[in-house]
Amino acid sequence: MSAFTGLAICLFLMGVAGCGKPKPAQASKSEPDFHTLFNENCSGCHGNDGKDGPGRPLNDPFYLALIPKDTLEDTIEHGRPGTAMPAFAESDGGPLDPNDIKALVSGIEREWAKPVSLGGATPPPYSATNDAGDPVAGKRLFTRDCFACHGTGAPIGPVTDASYLMLVSDQWLRSSIIAGRHDRGMPDWRHLNMGRALSNQDVSDLVSYLVSLRSTGAANKRETQ
Repeated sequence: MSAFTGLAICLFLMGVAGCGKPKPAQASKSEPDFHTLFNENCSGCHGNDGKDGPGRPLNDPFYLALIPKDTLEDTIEHGRPGTAMPAFAESDGGPLDPNDIKALVSGIEREWAKPVSLGGATPPPYSATNDAGDPVAGKRLFTRDCFACHGTGAPIGPVTDASYLMLVSDQWLRSSIIAGRHDRGMPDWRHLNMGRALSNQDVSDLVSYLVSLRSTGAANKRETQ
């Protein structure tokens, strides 16, 4: 059989069998299951069903109405450096790919975000817009507005302890002041200034005061080592 005849037969068989044709695109990966992702990666800190864990509850419509979606996604991706919140993105050494993270954010909003009424109040920016907090003014506010619940021996517990403050980020403190902890009976920013709303400056001042206690505690710890 000539080389030409052999080549013709080969081409014919390839055409019949479909050999050499582009393979059909593989079926795209199905969307990850939100509840599985959350239980495996988040529930240890944020609790089963997003509440009653040691970390901030995510099953909180009021909190979800305040945190921007891109901030929530960024926090899952990159974590909060210096705190117990790790980075989950593969690009940061975590276990989740971009589809997993989007499924988590979408699931949190789909399952737990609901319309909330702020009573016409405008919340302070979720993230600090500058570093102009005044710790002296913050101390005055804390003594007047917060000490009854958060002072030493108070029913909720101190938040001025340096050991505690070294475990949480500045944003954690700001988020807690603005969004409150309704699951623990702590009001949000609208009611923390003697029953009135805190201003953005008030929130920054309170955070600045608490951060100053963290720094002082860390310095004292180094001196005693």
